[in-house]
Amino acid sequence: MTADVVRRTAALGAFLSDTSEVDAWIYTSQAHRLPPFKPAEASGWIRDWAVLPKDPLFTEDAVPGNPLARHAREYGLGREGGDVDAAVRDIARSIPRDGVPTLVLFHLWGAHIEGTALADRLRATADANVFWQFLAENSPGDEVQTLLGRLPGEAPDIRNVHLYTGWEELEGTPDYFFYRGVLKAFMRWRRSV
Repeated sequence: MTADVVRRTAALGAFLSDTSEVDAWIYTSQAHRLPPFKPAEASGWIRDWAVLPKDPLFTEDAVPGNPLARHAREYGLGREGGDVDAAVRDIARSIPRDGVPTLVLFHLWGAHIEGTALADRLRATADANVFWQFLAENSPGDEVQTLLGRLPGEAPDIRNVHLYTGWEELEGTPDYFFYRGVLKAFMRWRRSV
């Protein structure tokens, strides 16, 4: 998760959320719930939970108290890949089935999939009150992006999943186009349920 994605998520959370609080997760081989944040407090949350400080050259240069760095081993940070299926499963379990429709911005990074597990998981949430908005850099050979690209043609019953790749890279996509791209798919789904 980059600081820019968190900043944009905070702005969307302020626009969409009744509680003005945004839930946050990080995933590697499993998903971990991070402390939620209020959009007005996003810069502090980004400093603590979205950015790992550089390894200091000298002890006195160490960034004190960065919670993400303190929990890096527990969260499995630094290992290769992230299990998208496990993260979707864990996040889906946390969303009340009878609550308001929920938008999940799912930033893909170093993700991998095994067989049909992710497709089956997404089908299991097709009737739930959750919209999975996957965010990724445009990488045509990426397995997860290939699967998400095939979903509309092969599984038209799964209408609550969308892949957004932005321009050449997510951070280079102007805010207006990012918000429009994310919200357009979500609002289209909301009108259909």
